[in-house]
Amino acid sequence: MSITFEPEYGSVEAVTIEIDEITAGLALRERTGFRFIASDPRFRLLDGSRFRRLNQIEAAARRMVLAHSAAERRRAA
Repeated sequence: MSITFEPEYGSVEAVTIEIDEITAGLALRERTGFRFIASDPRFRLLDGSRFRRLNQIEAAARRMVLAHSAAERRRAA
């Protein structure tokens, strides 16, 4: 989903990043790509990271979900 904000000095494009029904955060359009802003604590390691393409953010967030799930399974065992 793409959301456009219109602050006083121009517009900022933001895309919501969702992985497996988890809202991971927002991708804010910058001059050379996107900056990820985490909205869920599971993605805090990615917070502030810059990516050239949206699919790179999605892949990184998906890896975080897989790592978190694996850690949960180890704790449950």
